[in-house]
Amino acid sequence: MTLVLIASAIAIAITVPIFLRLHASRMPGAATFAASATVASAHIALRASGSSGAHDLLDVVLPLLMLLGCLLMLSGFRQVVSKPALRPLTLVAVLVPVAGLLAAFTFIDDSFAARTIVSTGAASIIVAGIVWTLVRGFREADAPVAFKLFAIVCASTVLAFFLSRWVTVAAGLDSWSYFVEPTPWNLAVSSIRLLLLPTMFLSAVLLVLGRTVTRLERSLNRDELTGALSRRAFLEIAAAHFDRDRTGPNDVALLFLDLDHFKKLNDRHGHQTGDRALRHFVEIASKVLPSRAYLGRLGGEEFAILLPASTAAVARSVSETLLKALRNAPLSGGNQSIPMSVSIGIATARPGDSTSDILKRADEALYRAKANGRDRLCSEGEVGKDAANRNETFDGGEPRKRRSWIETARPLMPTS
Repeated sequence: MTLVLIASAIAIAITVPIFLRLHASRMPGAATFAASATVASAHIALRASGSSGAHDLLDVVLPLLMLLGCLLMLSGFRQVVSKPALRPLTLVAVLVPVAGLLAAFTFIDDSFAARTIVSTGAASIIVAGIVWTLVRGFREADAPVAFKLFAIVCASTVLAFFLSRWVTVAAGLDSWSYFVEPTPWNLAVSSIRLLLLPTMFLSAVLLVLGRTVTRLERSLNRDELTGALSRRAFLEIAAAHFDRDRTGPNDVALLFLDLDHFKKLNDRHGHQTGDRALRHFVEIASKVLPSRAYLGRLGGEEFAILLPASTAAVARSVSETLLKALRNAPLSGGNQSIPMSVSIGIATARPGDSTSDILKRADEALYRAKANGRDRLCSEGEVGKDAANRNETFDGGEPRKRRSWIETARPLMPTS
């Protein structure tokens, strides 16, 4: 049994530097889990040092360490699901009454059964809180579903062991320590319970790591400022629809958008207002776009919308809806409202199109929309012969931007 205790303590202690490294990356709950793992490993190491006897201070210290470790774990899981950590006063409010009861049943009326009922009862309530926190905060945990389910199963299993221990002792079916009377059954049950604790910390490690990976993936796939798809993610999605070797139906439309007078807005109201304008546009667009649409930010004030299974008529209807919605929703800035508008170029897929092909045609249509006065749409069929002149200027003296990246737009494959 001593070997099992030592192995369990080492397994838990190994997670401490992992949590501390995650804490250095500012992951919520990592530092609290490190403290919980430290307390839990100390608890098991003390238990491995020898069996507690009557009137032994360890009879009070060991259960309190176990409960403190459980409370810190609950606090860590609360942080993972975006809830506030438990306050120090909360820890004190739980531990002090329990310490008083344990001391009374150790130094005044020596009763192993009473101590067990108190400690396992309190532990059951705390672990039940962990299960409840994980279930209620399932979405907020922001980690792979498998990791969240694994944490719930581990916590539920530990809860079942604590509850079974409390019920059997309270009912008088088991009134002695697994360690004092090491029968094969007691040793088996105790070993399983001790091995569950490292598994609980493993589930916490996976949950925090899973949250880290999820956030990294989101940072690659989403534009940090607006929440729209990043250029990389948008081009990867578009590539599946505009593959030159595609043999199936390719009824797809693409909208190229540019916020009107964005440079003037930045110069007049400041870059913070400019950032708010970009976010405002994405918010409005997300409300009116069909569910099948993909909205991506290609850079600066340039956006693109991919409309799978959509004709030119559908693309025009979506564009008109977006134009109207943005006109009717000016950006609020202090005591004034800042009108916003967007110009849209529309292109539909042709046989053998690549991503750069359709982007180039949509860009040319966008150029014509801006040259004709902005706050309007233009389809590729309406583009005049002078649309390809990349050095012309718009009305207002703004030079036409070269979008050289369109020529080489292709899916960005992850490096190995």
